[in-house]
Amino acid sequence: MSAFQQSQRNMGFPFSPGIIGAGRTVSAGDVNSPVVSEPADRVLPENPAVTWPERPGFVTARQPEPPRPYAAKHHDGFRILPLEAFAWGSRTDPSSPCTRPDHVLIWLVKGQAGVRFSYGETRLRAGELRYIPAGTAFATVPDAGVCGHVALIARRLADTAEPPLPCRAMTVRVGPHGDQIKATLQELAIEKSKANARALSCLINLLSLRLGLLSRGNAPGRAAPNPPDRPLVDRFLDLARQRLGSAQAVAELAADLHSTVALLDQACMAAHGKRAIELIHDLQLECAALLLRNTAQPTHRIAADLGYSSHAHFVRAFAAATGRRPDVFRAQSG
Repeated sequence: MSAFQQSQRNMGFPFSPGIIGAGRTVSAGDVNSPVVSEPADRVLPENPAVTWPERPGFVTARQPEPPRPYAAKHHDGFRILPLEAFAWGSRTDPSSPCTRPDHVLIWLVKGQAGVRFSYGETRLRAGELRYIPAGTAFATVPDAGVCGHVALIARRLADTAEPPLPCRAMTVRVGPHGDQIKATLQELAIEKSKANARALSCLINLLSLRLGLLSRGNAPGRAAPNPPDRPLVDRFLDLARQRLGSAQAVAELAADLHSTVALLDQACMAAHGKRAIELIHDLQLECAALLLRNTAQPTHRIAADLGYSSHAHFVRAFAAATGRRPDVFRAQSG
């Protein structure tokens, strides 16, 4: 009888589980065998499938994002698309203004649309066209029921325009020239698909000319507009310049001028092609540029003196308008 049978040991030495099953005998030849044989009829248990408990809200894979309205990619020419399919801005709610590398024309035909800038929101009414230069931060999401057109003009193409495209954002009334503007935009889209550089150059010149005429309010064949109330506009600009740091609303300034916001906006649009609030923002930027160029005043102090809600607001507005942060503008102007 072997030592294994005498002790009936069924555990391996020294710590591992026994490799000899119960009821099994070992012959003398098995002791010196290099391997331990197993019974032929022994069936090894299969490894059970590993399952993981489900956790509420646990996402095992990246879920596809819901489709968004059109957010344009970079392009090198001209594109036109329906306003109701165009959205721009961050993915936050509400969306925040973001810069674009191209010039944007937003022409509202039906309904109302909001365009949010770093300095505030502008509401477009039917028949108005908003021009937004490249590098301007803005956000817009189409409202239900709106109808219109959006034109995207690459900077490379815009730089060839003669006369040049407007250098600042503006809102104009299309009036009776809608068919001419629409035809020009459609021709641009057609020639872009044909890669006809000469025709594109001529058409972008024509579009720039039409925008310039609309902004000055003297397009050919247009009925003579009412003369702008320039004394009211001049008094408004003087008063706004004096009170930049007080952050007064346009309604308060209009009341001090014995006028209303509607009359003041109408006069400013006739004289400068911009609403009263837009002229105030232009004054803020103009004064900020002068202070940055000619003084060593800290930027946070400039923001407070010019009526910006915060230093960050000032930095965003200045960068959106000039393409440079205030500190960079000061360093390059020194």
